[in-house]
Amino acid sequence: MDITPIYDLRDRLRTAMIAGTNLLAEDFRLKRAVEALAPLEKAAPVFAKVGELSRRLIAPDGGGEEGKEGILLDAITLVDAVCCTQGTVTVSGELTPVFTHEDDDLLKYSPDSGLAAVMSDVPYSALHPLQEALTSSGSGHYSFVLECHANHPELFKDYRVRAAMVQALGASYAELAGQVRDWLLKDGEDVIPLLLRGFNPKGKSEMVRRLHIIDQKMGAKANDFYIKQLETAEGELRQNLILSLRHTPENIDLLDDMRKHEKGNTKKAVYFALACQDDPRAKNIFDELYKKKPLDVCNFLVYSQTPWAASLAAKSVEQQFLTQPEKKGNKKEDDIAVREWEMKCAKAVNALQCKNGPEVCAAYRTAAKHCGEFGSVIHADVLQTLCLSLIANPTEDLLALAVSLYEGEDGRKQLFPAALLAKLISECSAGMENQNGCSGKSSETQTADGDWIGWLDKQLFEEKVPNHFLSETFRYLEPDEASKTFVLTTSVYGEIDMRSHIYTHPIHLEVRGRFLELLMRCNDLKIDQKLSLLFDPSDEEVCRQLEEYFYQKARSHTNRYVYLSALNRCGCTRCEGLLVNYARSKARINLWDLEYFIREMPGSMEAKFAEASRIPELVKAGKINIYNWNEESYKRWIENSL
Repeated sequence: MDITPIYDLRDRLRTAMIAGTNLLAEDFRLKRAVEALAPLEKAAPVFAKVGELSRRLIAPDGGGEEGKEGILLDAITLVDAVCCTQGTVTVSGELTPVFTHEDDDLLKYSPDSGLAAVMSDVPYSALHPLQEALTSSGSGHYSFVLECHANHPELFKDYRVRAAMVQALGASYAELAGQVRDWLLKDGEDVIPLLLRGFNPKGKSEMVRRLHIIDQKMGAKANDFYIKQLETAEGELRQNLILSLRHTPENIDLLDDMRKHEKGNTKKAVYFALACQDDPRAKNIFDELYKKKPLDVCNFLVYSQTPWAASLAAKSVEQQFLTQPEKKGNKKEDDIAVREWEMKCAKAVNALQCKNGPEVCAAYRTAAKHCGEFGSVIHADVLQTLCLSLIANPTEDLLALAVSLYEGEDGRKQLFPAALLAKLISECSAGMENQNGCSGKSSETQTADGDWIGWLDKQLFEEKVPNHFLSETFRYLEPDEASKTFVLTTSVYGEIDMRSHIYTHPIHLEVRGRFLELLMRCNDLKIDQKLSLLFDPSDEEVCRQLEEYFYQKARSHTNRYVYLSALNRCGCTRCEGLLVNYARSKARINLWDLEYFIREMPGSMEAKFAEASRIPELVKAGKINIYNWNEESYKRWIENSL
């Protein structure tokens, strides 16, 4: 059906509003538009109503009692409503691409020389509040964006929101800008052209955040872009651009020249970038610098994975541990000297991150001999650096090293977290291959010599490894919503770019069966807290098993809030005894604490009401003591809230 006549009529009615109703009788164009509408009047009642109003406008009787002014307003209102429901929008002219090769060669730096825009069928009314929260300042915008991302992550794939996210990188609220950057660092290839367009080398924090994403997604492909921006860039942006030159050896001469005239943090950035170059010229520069400032060199090597950097870092560790101070008899001075030595050793060990090879393994063994008790300065740095390397660069030599440092002849029990991490990577990564049709075994079907669950059982309950050692390993374990399995994850804060660099390693892990039983046997709050986040709430068998376990803990443990959230994840529908036992466990309890517990505990509204209604009688009996108790007020609250 051709509805062009309705649009023609709308144009003539708008003209009549401007010209005035006195000229309606002489408007032959309006009469033609009304006549052209006749075929549509038979198609739908709404068109018939429009035709009726229009004919009354051009009738010679002047519109009757209503007057033509009122009829004209009714007609134009109805016609506009009809046109709106048709949803037709037309723009004259030819379509042109959003990005062209005239945009300062923008597309040559972009993935696949273009922009893969995703337009969802979400209406504007649904996207507009999110776009507004991303692009304007106001109270509550940050929390609204976080809530949207948690509940509707698909909205953030829409190109309209993507454009708003790029704009949000310059948000005045730094937490919002930083969070958006982190999301785009994880998944933001499609916004590279938007980031490049309008890039200002004189800019501040917004341009730095843009560069972080460009650097991670494009690497060496955008090398010409980095160099071009450096011509006029200053301050923090300049040092980040210099760091971006680390991706290709083509920049060695440029970096070597820059280190002679750059100062402060920009000069540090030059050395960080140079350290990533697998080239004899870079090695020679650091060999000379090491003779004067060995600890500075250790700091510059942290990003590098080149063989010469691994060798130099290992050499630094071996030499630093040889400088252990001798005791002079003055306890205060001796303690200060030992602390300074430990800090220097820790800095040297930190340079081993993400590196491997025989020299690196030997350096770890040297450091392990001095690592001291769990949580000491050297132990913390050895363990953290080794675990980071296992996740970021899990080579066979590092995996074997981590296990031998724990259970070898000179093994250290306090290095158990790294050994367990190595077991998970070695044996559960194979489980992931099994999912893809390879020959690996899942965590429930491994053979005796590859049974990491049996090994863990023995360490915890025969070798008596403390539970907090296991909790230290679990610090790296996170559920991955996208793959419905797990990842080992850690991060390192960059001194130059001042952001967290995140490393992940996917593993196949099932929190059920023997592994689940083992975790429950630990009977430990921190392990329970992690377990409450790891189990699959859609697994009915696991939920039944955990509901009973968590319910008993929630009735008796002093820290009960952990178990309330766990029970809710299990889908628990009961709460008998939870509130009463919680209130009776305290000598005196605040009313707000009681009300919060009621809101958070599991169960239906009826179950919560029944449990909450037991409180007044227990107060009267003197079994519960509540600050500022008012029975009537409490009863009104539970009736209105539940």
